[in-house]
Amino acid sequence: MTRATAGAVSGAGEPRTLTIRVFKGSSRRYRSVLTRADGVEVELDGGAYNRVGGAAGEVPHDTAHLIVEEELGLESGVWGVLAAGGLFRGASVRAGRQRPHAAQHARELLQASIEQLNQAEILTRAVCDLAVTGTVDLRALRTASGPRWWPATATESALDRAVRRLREAGEQWSHLDPGESLRFTWSRRPDRNVRSRGRR
Repeated sequence: MTRATAGAVSGAGEPRTLTIRVFKGSSRRYRSVLTRADGVEVELDGGAYNRVGGAAGEVPHDTAHLIVEEELGLESGVWGVLAAGGLFRGASVRAGRQRPHAAQHARELLQASIEQLNQAEILTRAVCDLAVTGTVDLRALRTASGPRWWPATATESALDRAVRRLREAGEQWSHLDPGESLRFTWSRRPDRNVRSRGRR
């Protein structure tokens, strides 16, 4: 059984629509499966959660990243890196044929995206904390995350959408049985996400 939520990052260029399913395990563990634009399936193993308030109270950390990165337009966060061919700890290719030099490409993407991944981590925590308090205070959030990390896309309306989606996802997750999943469709800009240094 699949529970669905959906969203898209708007912007210039032809979007590539990706499918991400987050499967509930029999314990606190879960796994997320991304079907990339080239047909390769990447699995991300997870077990951490974020508190988001609302009826359910929490969401899987990888789901929180997906929602926050999408709503704030963070194109080189966890899901942007994975979608572009990068891999990091906990992520592995599950199925599909990879391009030549895929391992080198994955390392280059990760190296080129360290700063953006740190930004995504900080902002995901900040927005989840906001979901717990239920109050949008842009000044406090900017102060908490630091001006270096704060994107222009983090508007009050974007934060409102993120908080609503985080709480909805938490409630949907709480009603899943082991083996069931949340399904997300996510559109990313193919040319403005993660860029590697050196040869692709």
